[in-house]
Amino acid sequence: MAAYAALVSVMNIIEQMMSHPRLSTVFDKKQIESIGEKADGLLNLITNTNIDGGSREASDLESQIASAAHAAEDVIESHIVDQIHAGSSHGCSLSDLQQIIEEMDGIMKKGAELKEKWRAREEQAAHGDVDVVEEKQPLTTTTGKASPVGLEDDVIHIMDKLTIHQPKQHIISIVGMGGTGKTTLALNVYENSLIQRHFDIRAWATVSQQYSAQEIFSKLLSSIGQSGSGNDLEVELHQTLWGRRYLIVLDDIWSVEAWDEVKRYFPDNGNGSRIVLTTRLSDVASDCSSSSCFTMKPLKKDQSWVLFCRNAFQQEHCPYPQLESVGNEIVRLCRGLPLSIVVIGGFLLKSPRTVGFWEDVAKNIKSIPNSMEKQEILDVLSLSYNHLPPHLKPCFLYMGIFEEDSEIRASRIIKLWVAEGFIKPKRAQMLEEIAEGYLNDLVDRNLVLVGRHRYNGKIRSCRLHDLIRDLFLKVSEKDKFFYHYVKRSLDNMTKKCRPIDRIRDLFLKVSEKDKFFYAKRALDNMTKERRFICHDFIKSDDVPEMSDALKSAQLLRSLVCRGFKLPVVFKLLRVLTVASDCFTVNIMQILNLRCLTFQSPYFLLVRLPSSISFIWNLQTLTIHARLVVAPIEIWSLSQLRHVECTRIYLPHPPPPPNDCVVMVNLQTLIKAVNLRLSEEVCKRIPNTNKLHLIYDNELEGYDDCLLDHLHNLGSLHKLQSLKLVSTFSYRSSCNADQLNCAFPVSLKKLSLANCSLDWNDLTIIGSLPQLEALKLVDSVKGRNWRPVNGEFSRLTFLSIVGCDLRCWDAESSHFPVLKKLMLMRLKQLEDIPLDIGEIPTLEIISVVGCSESAEISAMKIKEEQESLGNEGLQVHAGGRTVGNQAVNLRLGEDTQQWYQSHGDLAGAPSDRTSFTPPPLRAAPIRSRRARKEVGPASPLPGRDGSDLSILRSCFLLCFRVLSEISINPGIQSQVRYTQVVDEAGGEEK
Repeated sequence: MAAYAALVSVMNIIEQMMSHPRLSTVFDKKQIESIGEKADGLLNLITNTNIDGGSREASDLESQIASAAHAAEDVIESHIVDQIHAGSSHGCSLSDLQQIIEEMDGIMKKGAELKEKWRAREEQAAHGDVDVVEEKQPLTTTTGKASPVGLEDDVIHIMDKLTIHQPKQHIISIVGMGGTGKTTLALNVYENSLIQRHFDIRAWATVSQQYSAQEIFSKLLSSIGQSGSGNDLEVELHQTLWGRRYLIVLDDIWSVEAWDEVKRYFPDNGNGSRIVLTTRLSDVASDCSSSSCFTMKPLKKDQSWVLFCRNAFQQEHCPYPQLESVGNEIVRLCRGLPLSIVVIGGFLLKSPRTVGFWEDVAKNIKSIPNSMEKQEILDVLSLSYNHLPPHLKPCFLYMGIFEEDSEIRASRIIKLWVAEGFIKPKRAQMLEEIAEGYLNDLVDRNLVLVGRHRYNGKIRSCRLHDLIRDLFLKVSEKDKFFYHYVKRSLDNMTKKCRPIDRIRDLFLKVSEKDKFFYAKRALDNMTKERRFICHDFIKSDDVPEMSDALKSAQLLRSLVCRGFKLPVVFKLLRVLTVASDCFTVNIMQILNLRCLTFQSPYFLLVRLPSSISFIWNLQTLTIHARLVVAPIEIWSLSQLRHVECTRIYLPHPPPPPNDCVVMVNLQTLIKAVNLRLSEEVCKRIPNTNKLHLIYDNELEGYDDCLLDHLHNLGSLHKLQSLKLVSTFSYRSSCNADQLNCAFPVSLKKLSLANCSLDWNDLTIIGSLPQLEALKLVDSVKGRNWRPVNGEFSRLTFLSIVGCDLRCWDAESSHFPVLKKLMLMRLKQLEDIPLDIGEIPTLEIISVVGCSESAEISAMKIKEEQESLGNEGLQVHAGGRTVGNQAVNLRLGEDTQQWYQSHGDLAGAPSDRTSFTPPPLRAAPIRSRRARKEVGPASPLPGRDGSDLSILRSCFLLCFRVLSEISINPGIQSQVRYTQVVDEAGGEEK
């Protein structure tokens, strides 16, 4: 693993150096070519030979290759930095480099001898193995959601607990060891359409071992659709839940203290609200006053086999009789643990399908001692890691730099893989595309879980199971892949939680001054460390010995920290992720930096110095601050690939005769403020595929003529994603004349905010042949929109926010492949065209803050599609989600008046014997075939003035009536009849 990553890194360094305009001559040409050839030869040895076979000689060979490659990295990059400081580009021969070349020669000879030895051994073993079933086959990632194997009855059981007719708040705990499917069970219940209709509000938060109450509140609010930021989050959550029937899921809770900190903000509304906890600890479940405790059980034999076949063969059964016997043995050894079965199945999916290979897997699983459960699972999962291809191992382990239970942005991890040099280049493919394939491969092997998808089906974010994270921490400990520093509060020492993740040798130290609990390895030997990770916010004064130790870590390549000022300029540092209240100058003195991520909690104004031009291999620049002002020298960074800032001002580049560098590697430029998109700028960034421009007359660099250059967008022939935002306070934004012919035909995603377009101008946009996503925010004027046939032929996502559109005359043929339609703040929209529902690919319609008639039309579309057998369409209208078998009910005016005078349905009447509600009327379902049109549903105000779910209110009121009748027979005489409007004829019965 370490050897492959180091060799690919050496080859990447050489390629980047040779393509640099000023550094291509700093080494002796023959010497640097020799290093490249040796590295390529050793890489082929690793790729084509299994040096991870577990033998001592293989392990020694891998260690020697890694050591030589790391030494080559250090010598090459040190010399480059020295030459930049000296201002010299004269080539020279280095004795250290020559010594490494000779060492690599010796390793090559030894590797050839071992390769021949292993080949002879394999040929001998091959004579006894002729049961070859099928060779390894490439498979694509599956995107469909399979039903949970073995959990069907459990899902029904939990749903019964959630929907039982008991108004008191109930807490249901799901208990089981890691990998038993607790989260999967909770998620399947949470996303069930019946549960979605039963509860007004559903919210989910993953708690994990290290938590903060504010973070839990933030996650819950975010899952509801609120901001989840700011002060008094607990109050905001409590007010949101008040008076409503809600379902809260707290996943992966480790301590009673975590529950105690948040439980009082979950009001018992007396309307059947429910809270679900998942935990590995039975005592946590009992101490949380759970009304019901459900214990996960291992899968049965037949269930385990079905789950295994789904992952190993992507079907319900084994298509190869020769493998069935050994396959059943592998499943038996997994002992009914879903995570082990899924991971082993995903591993065998991409492994040779020979009886011999599968028997070796079974033998390795069988050799695992029956010790502690968690260790046993890790040993099973480690088989999948050991058989990963060499190129995936460093990428997999590097995901350990992220915090537990964090949602990992796919674009973020891909950029880090590229910056670390893990990705081997291929012709006609960008490094990011190759890395995306690596991520998909890890997902296919069930080692990485998909969090969210993009509009086009690609992975937006991913996450890791706790046990998978424990696995790569364990492997990192063995391979010394990175150094992990952990800081904990003394208050957490007494909590019932698992041991803190340890990386190599850890020791404890308590600071009496700050009362912090530190778990870290002895900091007396950091000279050979290459990666240092610390997610806790630490000041230099907190741990002075850490600052001293880091000063000796001159080989450090990656540093992730918060609030910690760099004690020294790390000469060879590549990746720096830091959160601090000041942007220190010494950051720009790290000349070997490739990826810089800086986050300021105080939204500082950051002015980058002109010395940024000396950072010869800077690839990713991410700074979260109020505004970043870049110097003109930024245009000389030939290796720059991604610029993503909160807002960044880029000056116009110098005229062509003055050091004209074409930034051929630049792919992403996010939130560039007042960029003059002249022909010169477009020539400098010809390969940009993602561009986000902001024009603001109150920020630096504004000019009245800026928008006149937007027509040059058409010269960016590889542009796929464009976002254009105007924030002008005294004049209109860009208009159709400025945007005319501005969009390149390569565009796939377009977002416009505050532009002055007419609906007729959308013909320009609709004619883009590859456009898949369109978002319009306060950008189009006019009340009528009639699309033209033949336009928007590939559009799958359409979002329209804030305009005065009234009449939308569209047919299904105008958007033939649309999947998601999002409408927001369209106050004058009369209705959504009913033909939109006839688009065969349509999955979601969301209507938020629009007119009531627009919401009603969305309901009509849903109901009509259901009547035609289309159960898959989801409609979100007015804050309500309508799933399968939706019913649209409304209360009569007399009932509403009674309701308002008697308070929320969540509270019972004070005098139960005098409870006499007026009749309840059900409005007919609104569809195109309805004979009687009814008015919009009227909202029912709750105690806090917010609208309640009408559907829930009706059912609750009916339930209250029936409950009162059953409790007090005297009321029966007061209940006369209920008016029901017949759908077919409107007749009262």
